[in-house]
Amino acid sequence: MASILITGATNAPGLALAEELAEAGHQLLPHGRTPQRSVPVAQRFGAGQYIAGLPASAGTQRPAAEVAARHGRLDVLVNSAGVASPGTAPSEARRQTDTSSGRR
Repeated sequence: MASILITGATNAPGLALAEELAEAGHQLLPHGRTPQRSVPVAQRFGAGQYIAGLPASAGTQRPAAEVAARHGRLDVLVNSAGVASPGTAPSEARRQTDTSSGRR
C-alpha cells in the first residue's frame, strides 16, 4: 500500500481522510504543528508523527526529509493544513492559505 503524508492530519478534513486511508490499509504519516495534537493522532493510527510549523521554509522541508530517512519513499502528499472552516472571515482564510503555502 501507499505511504501517505497528510499535512493537517490533526483536524478535519485531514483527520477524516486519514481514517479512510487507514481503513484501506495505507501507511499513514500524519503531520501536525504541535506534539500535543500530533502524538494522539499518530498513536491512533500506529504511525510516526511529523511535527513542523509550515510557515517557515525549514518547516516545509523537515517532514519530507524525515519521511525519506524513516521510510525511504513518499508515495502521496496530501496538503490539508490551513483549510478554512465555513464562516471563517475572508482575512483569516487568506492568512491560513498563506501559512499553508509557506508565503508567511
